[in-house]
Amino acid sequence: MKKTGTIIISDGVIFINPINGEVWLSQWQIAGLFEVFISKISSNIRSILKSDVLRENEVSRFVNHSNGNISQLYNFEMITALAFRIHSRNADLFREYLMKRAVKQDVKQSSAFSLN
Repeated sequence: MKKTGTIIISDGVIFINPINGEVWLSQWQIAGLFEVFISKISSNIRSILKSDVLRENEVSRFVNHSNGNISQLYNFEMITALAFRIHSRNADLFREYLMKRAVKQDVKQSSAFSLN
């Protein structure tokens, strides 16, 4: 199986380690990340896909393991969408991290345009 990147939340600090600019996690890994049951992840993924907010063929992929098993992985876009639907301490921390990054990026872009 090829590497898929990681996201770790430890002591309130978020570490994102993308591989080739991407992060792909299984439902089991996302459930561990947000510290919720897999059923909560599954039902929220179904809801997001049913609402056509995201398209399954764009946010998920299947990988074959050397033992013959197949896993479905979800990209950072789906992980982000789940963070805004799930209520847990780690999901809250992840949302906060995403919002701070978005605001910081927006400020950088605004500053760049204001120089003219």
